[in-house]
Amino acid sequence: GGETSLCDFRKVYRDLDPDLRRKFQDKKILYRRQHGKVGERWTFDVGAMLPWTQLFGTSSRAEVEKIAREEESPPVQWVGPNQDTFLQEWKDEPCQYHPITNECVWFNHAQVFHWSTFPAELWYAFTRLNDIRFLIRCIIMWIIAIIKYGLLGYKMALNMSFGDGTPISLREMNLVRKVIHDNMVFSTWEKGDIMCIDNFSTSHGRQPTYDFGRKILVAWSNPYDKTLTKAPSSSEQVTLVDCSCEEMKQLKSAVRNIIKTNDSTVPNAVQATPDTTPDSTLSSEEAEDLKAMYENHHKSQENLQLPSLGCHKRHTS
Repeated sequence: GGETSLCDFRKVYRDLDPDLRRKFQDKKILYRRQHGKVGERWTFDVGAMLPWTQLFGTSSRAEVEKIAREEESPPVQWVGPNQDTFLQEWKDEPCQYHPITNECVWFNHAQVFHWSTFPAELWYAFTRLNDIRFLIRCIIMWIIAIIKYGLLGYKMALNMSFGDGTPISLREMNLVRKVIHDNMVFSTWEKGDIMCIDNFSTSHGRQPTYDFGRKILVAWSNPYDKTLTKAPSSSEQVTLVDCSCEEMKQLKSAVRNIIKTNDSTVPNAVQATPDTTPDSTLSSEEAEDLKAMYENHHKSQENLQLPSLGCHKRHTS
C-alpha cells in the first residue's frame, strides 16, 4: 500500500517562472537547521520532533562538534537560554548541472522545508484522492501554521529563506509547488517492488496516507558530490534532453545487472538508518528485518527480470 511521488526536476527548472528562478539563483538559499536537546511533541514539524541527542547519538556537545567537523558540515552553533540548542546555517545554490547530461536541474529543498508545505500537501492529496479526512486535516493545519509561523514568527526546525535572509513568501512558494506538482507522478507500491531512480534529476517523496502498513527499505548507490559540478547562472539557457529508446534500454540493462549481482547489498550502497530520517515509520530492528528478508529473497532468485514500464500504476497529479 501507499504511494511514492516522483518529480523530474529538470522540467521544474524549465517550467518555473523565469523571474522567480532568477531571484533564487541571484540570492541563493539560506538553510537553517535547529534541534533542541528535547524534541517537541505537539507539532507537525518532524524536524522539531528529533532532538540533537538522538540525531547524533550522543549528549556531548563537543562530540557533536567533532562529528560535524569530520563530515565537513557547517560549523555548529549553540543557542538558546541554556546554550543547548543545536544550530547550523549555510548558503547554497538552488540549481545544479546534472553531472552526466549537463542539464540544469532545480536542486534544493525549498518545497520541503517551507512552513506552508504540510497543509498545502494535504490539500493536494484531497484534490487528488477526494478523501474528506485530508480536507479536515488541511484546514486544521493551515490554521495552526498561519498562527504559529505566519503571525507569531516561529521557525521550522529545518527552515529555508533567500540567501539574504528575506523570507520566501507564500505566493512564491505556491508558484514553485504548482510547477512541481504539474510534473509529478505517483507510483503505487505492491509487495516485492523495486524502484531505481536517478536522484540527481528526479526527486522522491512520501505522500500523505492513512495506510500505516507500508514498509520500504531505502539505500543510496554510487553517491555523487554535487559540489564537484558548478551551479548554472541566472542567465543560463534552459535545455531539456529527452532520453532515447536506446538509452532507456541501456539503463534497464544496467539495473538488471545490479539486481542480478551476487553481492548481498546494492553495490556502493550507503546505509540509511531510521534514526537519520525523523519521518521514518521503521524502527532500527524492523529495518534490519526488512533488509534480511530482501537478501534472502535475492538469493532465491536466479533470473530476476524487471517488469516493463507499463506495469507500474502511475498517474499524474
